[in-house]
Amino acid sequence: MLKLILFFSVLPLLVGCNSEEEVIIDESLPVTVHFAIEDSIGDDEWQDFITVTINSENIVTDVVLNSVTPLANNLRRDIAQLAGFEDAFGYNFYEQATSLERSLIGISSNDLADALLDAYDDGTVDFVTKKFADLADRALNTEPVVRGSYIDGAYHSIKTIDEDEDDYKLQYFVNFFVLNGNIAAVHFNAFYFRDDIDVNEWRQQAQILEKALISIQDPKEFTFDDDGFTTDIPGVYIEIKPFVSLVIQALADGPVVINLNE
Repeated sequence: MLKLILFFSVLPLLVGCNSEEEVIIDESLPVTVHFAIEDSIGDDEWQDFITVTINSENIVTDVVLNSVTPLANNLRRDIAQLAGFEDAFGYNFYEQATSLERSLIGISSNDLADALLDAYDDGTVDFVTKKFADLADRALNTEPVVRGSYIDGAYHSIKTIDEDEDDYKLQYFVNFFVLNGNIAAVHFNAFYFRDDIDVNEWRQQAQILEKALISIQDPKEFTFDDDGFTTDIPGVYIEIKPFVSLVIQALADGPVVINLNE
């Protein structure tokens, strides 16, 4: 697999790992970027992900901890930073995550997972770090990120489908996040379901469809018949044409600006 290699100036970078010592990072060394995201929304209602940059000596040069909201329409640290409030547990995730990330720069990548676990155990941060530690292990044990062609950010598209019977209108929408140029988190849903539709079953199939998009990345690779149905995705019997159309439209429109005040 193609590796994403970035080169920097030969000037050394002085980083404060903690209050007692400083580490000099050689910026002339090539780096690779590693990424991992939870497969689904966790019990805490966040879909956590981590991005880790390491150099050729396996030293951490950058790390970002973040989470996607259940509707895939916002990021946890953006909510905390832009809104400027503490969450329900009484702390600001953005502030604590940023401080922790800075303290991790300069350590060996082999020690990253343990350092994340220790940060919660010793009270450095108030948010549970175990999932981030597990994701760090996964990220560092997979191939480096191959950056995709999409622009990073939040995407959204919505469409109302008119149906003849009883002037019924079904409103589909899709939200997704592009990270490192790749579609990483997706939420497909609808408003105003008919009474005869099993919403839970529909959402289960929609989730399979979401994962299929993350896997293939290009919505134009989906195939469906004239009625909008496909036989190519096991377990999906709902109409997929609205989903494909919305994703294509959202990508054409580009990332949206998230306004937390609306």
